Amino acid sequence: MRPHSPDAESLKTELQMIVVDQIGKKSNMNKERVNDISASRGFDGWNVELALNADKGFTMISTRQQMWQHAITILELISKTNQLDDISISWIYPVKNNQNDVEDKSVMSFSLDKATRDQLIWANLDPSILPNMTLDYLEHPVLNN
Repeated sequence: MRPHSPDAESLKTELQMIVVDQIGKKSNMNKERVNDISASRGFDGWNVELALNADKGFTMISTRQQMWQHAITILELISKTNQLDDISISWIYPVKNNQNDVEDKSVMSFSLDKATRDQLIWANLDPSILPNMTLDYLEHPVLNN
């Protein structure tokens, strides 16, 4: 199915409602929580990508931990949607570029496939293991400052 088909649009609306219900419509930096959601049809179901605006923590370490916790909260509910195969999440956060201008960039991204999600016991999941259980985990150096 096409990414803009009625089924894809319905799925994206459902995912947006889950995200907003679980972690809010706006980040604590007053940005719309959901920056973008895309959906594409794969062999075994839908592959979705969520680009979300992160909250600012007291430190960059607490900001990273909050991204992990929010991701698990979202993934637990989204994973109940049987039609999903791969789920990718990208957290967006303001970062200074080389010219000292602040721009919103992806500071953390990863994917989690259905086979892995189906094996998880969400209630017992420690957020700090998220990088080790996901596919293609990437983290911007700013999260280690």
